[in-house]
Amino acid sequence: MGNQDFVRTDLRVVIVGCTPLARKVINSLNNLCNIVGIIGLAESKGRFKSNYDSLGDFKSTHHMLWTEDINSEQGWIKQTDCDLIIQCGWSQIFKQNILDIPKRYCLGIHPSPLPVGRGAAIMNWKIIESNGCEFEWGNSLFVMESKTDTGDVIDFEPFLVRSRDDIRTAYHKVDETAIEMLKRTIPRLSSNTEVLTKQDESKATRYYKRTPKDGIVDLTWQATKISDYVRGLTHPYPGAFVPMELGNLKLWTIDTTRCSTSFEPGTIVRTGFDGVVVKTGWFSAIVLHRVGFEGQEYWADELFSKLNLKNGDNLIAREMS
Repeated sequence: MGNQDFVRTDLRVVIVGCTPLARKVINSLNNLCNIVGIIGLAESKGRFKSNYDSLGDFKSTHHMLWTEDINSEQGWIKQTDCDLIIQCGWSQIFKQNILDIPKRYCLGIHPSPLPVGRGAAIMNWKIIESNGCEFEWGNSLFVMESKTDTGDVIDFEPFLVRSRDDIRTAYHKVDETAIEMLKRTIPRLSSNTEVLTKQDESKATRYYKRTPKDGIVDLTWQATKISDYVRGLTHPYPGAFVPMELGNLKLWTIDTTRCSTSFEPGTIVRTGFDGVVVKTGWFSAIVLHRVGFEGQEYWADELFSKLNLKNGDNLIAREMS
């Protein structure tokens, strides 16, 4: 990494994406290559996707298309006469009819040190599994194949996820490393000096798409585990939550603390301007700051007052059976 002067290439590039990463890639590569097309996700699908960016403001400066199905756009992409397709933030699998279009490669950006961490929701799962510890991770630039995340790796950039990071700040690191890799790789492709590395299948691991029920928090867990769920699923993702009879209590921002075992897990220990303390497993508790209820976001003490939840009440006792 570091500051470098990059020489503009003649490579013709189509960018496919629907997240803030796609926006950053477009802005970073404008002066490095010839962006001959941008494909975004139609709002009819995008409104159901976390972290969605329509990229709509690029229509005035670039050849732009929105679609619900990338695999139906073979004709449009062929007309761009592209050397590269760069996929950045698109959950649909590319079929072979699309992968075969560019003269050089269809490149994907994947937030893991491939072949470790193939699949979906990688950063969410990694933070959830972190046990409150920092961990070394990385971002891979690879050649896309019809089978997901298995193609040759063309570049890699490591990064560190710290215990203070949540999913938003972790993805900032993913985005930064993606830009660094592309700035290195585009000139190499232009001069035919790229190096491809086959993935070692013996080291492959895979994560799977998360479902809403994967965000359920059990207040008998230790506070560190609950904190990892909250960090891994906070904005712009759907959020970790405690299911109660009154409705789901979303946990957007929390801290952890120690607490006497004289309280049962789920007990509201203290409510105040500095947060709501709720007893969790063993000697731990969580301090609720920002929470959500019925689609609205609140300071925890204000919501608990609104719901008439008082010190000594037990949230587990209010959980749905």
